[in-house]
Amino acid sequence: MRIKRIFIALFLSILLVLSYTPNTHAASDFHWEMIERETTYIQGVKYVDTRGYLTLKGETKEQHYHVFSANTVTTDFTVVAVDNYQPFAWSMYTLPVMADVAKQRFPHLNFVAGMNADFYDINNTGRATQTHIVNFEVLHRGSSASVRNAMGVLDNGQLIFGKPSYEGQHLNILNEFGEIKQRIKINKTNALPANNTELAIFYPGYANAIPEGYTKVVVKASDIKSDAGGNNQYAKGVLLSRTTDAITVGERQFVLVGNALSDENLITENDTLLVQELLGNGFQDARFAVGVGALLVLNGQIPASVESANPSGRHPRTAVGQAADGTVIMLMVEGRDIPNGRNGVTLPELAEIMKSLGAQTAYNLDGGGSSTAIIKDADDTEYTTVNFLSDLRLRSISNGIMFATGDLEPVMQMINYPDTREKFDAPTGLYIDDEGVFHFSGNNEYAHYTLMINGKPMYITKESVPLLLPAGQYQIQVAVKGNAEYATSAYSETYTYNVHKDNVKAILDLMRNMASR
Repeated sequence: MRIKRIFIALFLSILLVLSYTPNTHAASDFHWEMIERETTYIQGVKYVDTRGYLTLKGETKEQHYHVFSANTVTTDFTVVAVDNYQPFAWSMYTLPVMADVAKQRFPHLNFVAGMNADFYDINNTGRATQTHIVNFEVLHRGSSASVRNAMGVLDNGQLIFGKPSYEGQHLNILNEFGEIKQRIKINKTNALPANNTELAIFYPGYANAIPEGYTKVVVKASDIKSDAGGNNQYAKGVLLSRTTDAITVGERQFVLVGNALSDENLITENDTLLVQELLGNGFQDARFAVGVGALLVLNGQIPASVESANPSGRHPRTAVGQAADGTVIMLMVEGRDIPNGRNGVTLPELAEIMKSLGAQTAYNLDGGGSSTAIIKDADDTEYTTVNFLSDLRLRSISNGIMFATGDLEPVMQMINYPDTREKFDAPTGLYIDDEGVFHFSGNNEYAHYTLMINGKPMYITKESVPLLLPAGQYQIQVAVKGNAEYATSAYSETYTYNVHKDNVKAILDLMRNMASR
């Protein structure tokens, strides 16, 4: 009887093994034979340029790929979503142009290297397929009907992947320092509030008059963006007027209607009104986000579904992922140049490369002629395109991702309304030394400052900053940024700085010496 039980148990074990279907792709014949490999470090970003023979499923093809990597958890590198979307429209530009625009948006960050990102409407608007967030502003929430995921960048350096949940459009009232005075859910679009607690928004194109009697805030829009279905997802502007009269929505305006706005101190001329989708599923904390394509690697393994997730033809392809230690990996494989060994890869081959590079999680990005990889050149003034361009020119794309180093400015922090916080003390002791370094005395416990030069703000975290400015006269002030406990300080007294041509050369020499240490 005991022998019989053993036999039955053995039979069931064999049957279980035979019936088990693994959820990962076991590509045991994947092999990479190196031809040449060059590794360089550009301002902290590791750049690997590799050629070799890739074997998978018995097929061997010569390949050439490029990898940018940096640890965003243990260093001050982050991944920034870049674009050059125009007000009231989407658009397509080359990646180097987007890098220059990003530098203008974030002058305190140094953009080193990057690649193309999301799929997009290439034949018309240039609108990205999925979620696009820049500095917490949700320009595009993504389509609920899309099968694609998104990649979000958190301030702790971690990437998150998945499908954002949609919590509805909200009005964010931002004070002059970018802090959220109040966030109110919008209940109706182009329709009147049903009761005294609802808030409605009316966009351009609404032909009827909004009746008298309702509290209305008319907003001069700086931007309005819509999805593929023509639905407005994002709007931004400043107070133009408030009224209870009957009005129509003007061009490049939007109107907010509801009793929640009856407090005349809630929205002032110094405030910015930001209407956007409130995202969930982890994306509520994403500072940046872009859409991604097929899943390539999950928990260090390649899912069995990867072969059917996308067409398996050979093309230039781009991918992004993160290793267990926090290193973000951007990969671009060249293709469509077979005579020169640029055969392009299938999706399973792209996944195998990302896994071999140490990615615990990885996703496909847009490829083909959109595949672009750029890195700063040696003189730190322009970007070099390192990959072969299958279109034989830089393609205009929707958005990209770039490694940037520097401190991230605290923005869109919720505060109480009315604001009862005491202000930080204003910085004192402004001066510029003989080498062109700006100094001041700030706050020892909270070193977050806004440096204002001729009315243009810049975020800094140090009390000594080399100022590389063209010849001319400059009015300089500095303030301590607010936090949860204290409000932003008043600006310091104005320091007038005259820059002569000789000063510019001296500051350049100083910065070169500092960089070489």
